[in-house]
Amino acid sequence: MSDQPPEEIERHVVREIEKHRRLRNDAVMLEAKVDAATDSDTAREASQDYIQAMIAVHAQQTVVSTLIDILGYIPDMPKSKGH
Repeated sequence: MSDQPPEEIERHVVREIEKHRRLRNDAVMLEAKVDAATDSDTAREASQDYIQAMIAVHAQQTVVSTLIDILGYIPDMPKSKGH
Protein backbone atom coordinates (compact mmCIF):
# COMPACT_ATOMS: atom_id res chain seq x y z
CA MET A 1 0.00 0.00 0.00
CA SER A 2 2.93 2.33 0.55
CA ASP A 3 3.24 2.66 -3.23
CA GLN A 4 -0.21 4.30 -3.37
CA PRO A 5 -0.51 8.10 -3.60
CA PRO A 6 -1.17 9.77 -0.24
CA GLU A 7 -4.66 10.86 -1.35
CA GLU A 8 -5.64 7.23 -1.95
CA ILE A 9 -4.24 6.08 1.39
CA GLU A 10 -6.03 8.98 3.08
CA ARG A 11 -9.35 7.83 1.60
CA HIS A 12 -8.76 4.38 3.08
CA VAL A 13 -7.86 5.84 6.46
CA VAL A 14 -10.97 8.02 6.58
CA ARG A 15 -13.19 5.11 5.59
CA GLU A 16 -11.64 2.83 8.21
CA ILE A 17 -11.89 5.48 10.95
CA GLU A 18 -15.56 5.89 10.11
CA LYS A 19 -16.00 2.11 10.31
CA HIS A 20 -14.23 2.09 13.69
CA ARG A 21 -16.63 4.75 14.96
CA ARG A 22 -19.66 2.73 13.80
CA LEU A 23 -18.32 -0.39 15.49
CA ARG A 24 -17.65 1.56 18.69
CA ASN A 25 -21.16 3.01 18.66
CA ASP A 26 -22.62 -0.47 18.19
CA ALA A 27 -20.54 -1.73 21.12
CA VAL A 28 -21.78 1.13 23.33
CA MET A 29 -25.38 0.22 22.52
CA LEU A 30 -24.69 -3.44 23.29
CA GLU A 31 -23.08 -2.48 26.60
CA ALA A 32 -26.29 -0.64 27.50
CA LYS A 33 -28.22 -3.84 26.77
CA VAL A 34 -25.96 -5.72 29.18
CA ASP A 35 -26.60 -3.09 31.84
CA ALA A 36 -30.35 -3.19 31.22
CA ALA A 37 -30.68 -6.98 31.20
CA THR A 38 -33.11 -8.16 33.86
CA ASP A 39 -32.57 -11.92 33.75
CA SER A 40 -29.45 -14.07 33.57
CA ASP A 41 -30.15 -15.53 30.11
CA THR A 42 -30.64 -12.11 28.56
CA ALA A 43 -27.58 -10.78 30.40
CA ARG A 44 -25.42 -13.68 29.21
CA GLU A 45 -26.52 -13.28 25.59
CA ALA A 46 -26.07 -9.50 25.72
CA SER A 47 -22.64 -9.94 27.30
CA GLN A 48 -21.55 -12.34 24.57
CA ASP A 49 -22.73 -9.90 21.89
CA TYR A 50 -20.89 -7.06 23.64
CA ILE A 51 -17.65 -9.05 23.89
CA GLN A 52 -17.85 -9.93 20.20
CA ALA A 53 -18.45 -6.27 19.35
CA MET A 54 -15.45 -5.17 21.43
CA ILE A 55 -13.23 -7.71 19.67
CA ALA A 56 -14.29 -6.14 16.37
CA VAL A 57 -13.59 -2.64 17.75
CA HIS A 58 -10.09 -3.61 18.86
CA ALA A 59 -9.34 -5.39 15.58
CA GLN A 60 -10.49 -2.32 13.65
CA GLN A 61 -8.30 -0.12 15.83
CA THR A 62 -5.31 -2.15 14.62
CA VAL A 63 -6.37 -1.54 11.01
CA VAL A 64 -6.70 2.20 11.64
CA SER A 65 -3.35 2.40 13.45
CA THR A 66 -1.58 0.54 10.67
CA LEU A 67 -3.03 2.78 7.98
CA ILE A 68 -2.17 5.93 9.93
CA ASP A 69 1.40 4.64 10.30
CA ILE A 70 1.58 4.15 6.53
CA LEU A 71 0.05 7.56 5.80
CA GLY A 72 2.18 9.31 8.39
CA TYR A 73 -0.51 11.61 9.79
CA ILE A 74 -4.11 11.64 10.95
CA PRO A 75 -6.24 13.09 8.16
CA ASP A 76 -8.98 15.64 8.69
CA MET A 77 -12.29 13.85 8.99
CA PRO A 78 -15.43 14.93 7.17
CA LYS A 79 -18.10 16.47 9.37
CA SER A 80 -20.05 13.66 10.99
CA LYS A 81 -23.78 13.46 10.72
CA GLY A 82 -25.86 13.69 13.89
CA HIS A 83 -27.46 10.62 15.35
